[in-house]
Amino acid sequence: MNSKISIMVAWLLSSWGLQAQTTPGTLTTYATIHSIGVEWNISGDGNHNATCLVEYRVSGNALWRDAQPLFRVDFEGYDMLAGSVLFLVPDTEYELRLTLSDVDGGNSTQTRLVRTQKIPTFPTLGQTYHVIPGNGGGSGTAGNPFQGVAAAQVVAQPGDTFLLHAGDYGTGGQVNFTASGAIDNHILWRDAGDGPVTFNQVRIEANYIWLHGLNFIYNAQNGQYGLRTSPPAPQNIVLTRNHFENCHYCIFLNDGGDDWYIADNTIIGDRDISAGSDFAGEGIELQHTSGHTVAYNRISDVADGISYPHRNVDIFGNDILDTTDDGIEGDYGHSNVRIWRNRISNVHNNGISFQPMDGAPWYVLYNQVAAPNEDALKLRSRSDRVLLAHNTLVAWNGPVSSGSDLLRNFKSRNNLWISIEDRYVWENGGDGSNNWKTDLDYDGFDWGNYPYAFKWGDIRLVDIPAFQAMTGQEMNAVDIDHLSCFNQFNIPNPPPAPMVLQHLTLDPACPAVNAGQHLANINEIHQGSAPDLGALEVGQGTPHYGPRPLLADLIYADDFE
Repeated sequence: MNSKISIMVAWLLSSWGLQAQTTPGTLTTYATIHSIGVEWNISGDGNHNATCLVEYRVSGNALWRDAQPLFRVDFEGYDMLAGSVLFLVPDTEYELRLTLSDVDGGNSTQTRLVRTQKIPTFPTLGQTYHVIPGNGGGSGTAGNPFQGVAAAQVVAQPGDTFLLHAGDYGTGGQVNFTASGAIDNHILWRDAGDGPVTFNQVRIEANYIWLHGLNFIYNAQNGQYGLRTSPPAPQNIVLTRNHFENCHYCIFLNDGGDDWYIADNTIIGDRDISAGSDFAGEGIELQHTSGHTVAYNRISDVADGISYPHRNVDIFGNDILDTTDDGIEGDYGHSNVRIWRNRISNVHNNGISFQPMDGAPWYVLYNQVAAPNEDALKLRSRSDRVLLAHNTLVAWNGPVSSGSDLLRNFKSRNNLWISIEDRYVWENGGDGSNNWKTDLDYDGFDWGNYPYAFKWGDIRLVDIPAFQAMTGQEMNAVDIDHLSCFNQFNIPNPPPAPMVLQHLTLDPACPAVNAGQHLANINEIHQGSAPDLGALEVGQGTPHYGPRPLLADLIYADDFE
């Protein structure tokens, strides 16, 4: 009888699409310079209790290290276990060990070798040519330089370097870069060092092109773009230490392009935050493309700072300020979008947008978001698995003033949620119940003198214990006061009022110090008995945001640790 009942239950579960046993499927891995992503398709597991532990080591090492477990993703057509290993060494082969477990059956252990990408380095084996503005002619020598980019591209081969001498290369309108380099052997177009090299706008129409130290200054006669793409989607483009100004779409992958390295650029758009909210115009528009590293750029006077990554994209170290819409707009992103250690200041609307997610998981870590006019996090439509950890999230009128019910899909740890003007820290007028994804704990909250800390499921809750009693979440949360918790906290008025660019470092006496939870692969290094809450650990110095100082005339390792 028992066996018959078991067979009947299994049949019913199968009929309802709720098979409990997991069947492993295709396992996919990929990497950026500092991260490895995993997507492991499964079927079954209708009760969502399959788990997958992740261990990693440099290939050949004896010691395995723990990473964060993969997230169980059942969202927007994805049925899988997925996630990332973070903060890795570039150009290094790693071994991953993935241990899938399901009490209902279907256990599996898989290992994979994955190599992180290289940080680009200037080519050294090709020819070096000289270029001046013009419309044809020259041989590329210092005494007889090529006149214009088009003339120079006739001889361009992988590994060549073109030294662009001072002048305006945009007088004839748009300049097209059409000659491709090769893997680890870009064609480099860079300033010669004798004065500003200026373009109006350019199109990238080939692969493995590197633009370094150039100026893209929009003028009304020749279009609204700084740099954009053409089919077929350009691969492995490098943009470093360039200056973009007065552009509406400054870097725009309008016709696609994957695996770009965009670092240490200065981008000043054509938007004016003092005029109010404006949704048009982008700093870096990735246009649903993948594999990028977008790091240490300074972006201002645009609508959205960085927008529309697809999958396997790292966005870190950027200084984003005075935007008329959102700081970082992850909208429509899929698996393994990673946003860490950015400073977002004085945005008119929202800090980081999740509206909507089209896949998961995302990693949002160690970001400092200060003084958005609307929300620190924009949660207005579908969202799913996110590791939200160690962020300092400051808003004038509540860090999440609507849509907080979508946090029920997140794992939230070690964040600081601060409302400058007395207001709910989380305001949820929708469903207040938990789901199988809900995992909220070890956060710090400041709602000022407002009579309620949370509005949850349309119920007003006066403090953290009331939230704990209703939800069973945030059982290790702390109440903080931003007026006494920070060494510097200079946010006097909401946007568009200017604010000081600052590091919101904690005072050692703040209850947020040593109040966090250990997270493998995230916060192994900390000063006290436990990690601090927020983006900045006491005693570890402050991170660098925006273009890094030049140590030499080379691209050097990213100093994100």
